[in-house]
Amino acid sequence: MTTDNLGSESLVLNPGTLWSALESAAEHGSTGWRLIRCRQTPGCSLFAAVEPVTKRRVLLLPLNGARSPSRSSWPRCNGLDPISISVSGEAHVGVGLKEQRFADVFDALLVDVSRKVEAAVSSEEALAAMLGQLARWHKFLTAATGGLSVERQRGLWGELHCLREHLMPAVGNAAAVSGWHGPAKAHQDFQFSEVAIEVKTTTAKQPQSVRITSERQLDDKKWKCLFLHVLVLEEMEGSGLTLPDLIAEIRIELLADPLAQESFEDALLMSGYLGSHEHNYTGIGRSLRVQHWFRVSAKFPRIVEDSLPSGVGDISYGLNLAACGGFIATPQEVVRALVT
Repeated sequence: MTTDNLGSESLVLNPGTLWSALESAAEHGSTGWRLIRCRQTPGCSLFAAVEPVTKRRVLLLPLNGARSPSRSSWPRCNGLDPISISVSGEAHVGVGLKEQRFADVFDALLVDVSRKVEAAVSSEEALAAMLGQLARWHKFLTAATGGLSVERQRGLWGELHCLREHLMPAVGNAAAVSGWHGPAKAHQDFQFSEVAIEVKTTTAKQPQSVRITSERQLDDKKWKCLFLHVLVLEEMEGSGLTLPDLIAEIRIELLADPLAQESFEDALLMSGYLGSHEHNYTGIGRSLRVQHWFRVSAKFPRIVEDSLPSGVGDISYGLNLAACGGFIATPQEVVRALVT
């Protein structure tokens, strides 16, 4: 086994540099396992490797005395194989890339898992961090090859616009990011202690309705205040703010808060947003044409769980915006609800 180090910044920003170094050595007759540390940190580290026989890409974590997890406890990620090996007498566990079509996803996984592992203070914590992140990746790896659909891009853009323009200035970066629950498939996109906000986006020139996807989405029973935020967007190639642009701006604003940064990156991952797919999202820019705020209360037009007959559920329906005119709210009202 040989263990090499490369500059950590280049690896984080360009995992291809790491694989090129490993695969070049394999092509020139290098035998046995050759490991490269993914990030230069003094504590726990994740290593990248190329399997000697198959030449496939592998991520490995040295156990350093931690108990090896059973195979049954590993998340079953499509395109990945769990690996448990001994390298120069030291036990390692990790995952190997089973299907080359997931190579770009594997690069994103490398960056994500390595930053989680380096924050661990013990080998046991590093192992738990790796398994935890793999479990999160398992949720969408089966459909990760094509990236987000245009509809999902639009929805994510709307949530991020609300986050940056309204919530971060109102409650602070950390609290705003912590309250973003849309990626976790919560009933409302943003949830705070007493306030929830559901965000809907549309590109219709004269939007008449928005789609409500469950009987609990506009149910205010557990909330002191529940708001519906509707964004009407203009989409054009070469104009407006692309999804990667919007994400980059938020990342800049979060630079001073590492915990908020971590939470934001985790939420993006749960949304299915991968940096390796960004080239698919740069063509269409979006700008806000008009926005609406509505406060959901007792007589708001909606279907809620308590009103459904026994045995009926999983409701989806169109909400006519013209019927919501008596429930108009202002951004200032939303801010007051959040901070009082």
